[in-house]
Amino acid sequence: MIRNIVFDIGMVLADFRWKEYMLRDLGFAPEVMETFAKRLVLDPVWDEFDLGVRPTEEIITEMKERLPEYPKERELFFLHIEDIAASYPYSEPWIRELKERGYAVYLLSNYPRDVFRIHEKKHFGFAALVDGKVVSGFERLSKPDPAIYRVLLDRYALKAEECVFLDDRQVNIDTALSLGMQGIVFTSYEDARVRLEELLRCG
Repeated sequence: MIRNIVFDIGMVLADFRWKEYMLRDLGFAPEVMETFAKRLVLDPVWDEFDLGVRPTEEIITEMKERLPEYPKERELFFLHIEDIAASYPYSEPWIRELKERGYAVYLLSNYPRDVFRIHEKKHFGFAALVDGKVVSGFERLSKPDPAIYRVLLDRYALKAEECVFLDDRQVNIDTALSLGMQGIVFTSYEDARVRLEELLRCG
């Protein structure tokens, strides 16, 4: 029987709106946005940012050094980074509903430690509703490493077979399945809600 719903954050409960952030909020030209995407957001260095092994200041300094031709833009990017994410309108009501129905809700996400602290306070109202959370930047582990899933299971005394995990990446769902959890690859709220209800009905 499913008792615990585990959510990823980025692109599941919150929009990682990096394109809109740079183009609309910061006013970057499209070619500048593409350069930032290639050298930062879509580069493995962002995964390292999520992992949290190195001090935040150190890795941000390295990121800035990757963009020497954009001194003004790189400062703006990190100065206003609290606006690079925004909670989806459905996230908080969905979690409230699940909890009212008796399910426990948890977060399991790859997220930079200090950025998560900012976003949790400013944008993620849903974070105050959950029963627990495991965030890569605090654990120095990241998905799809099975170790971070075990942190969640052990810390909150959860049975894998009683958990369903929703994440937008198949590789992360694959790890959940390998540990005995059920999983849903998130493509949209509408689709995920239907698939989750099917699992919950089946027990």
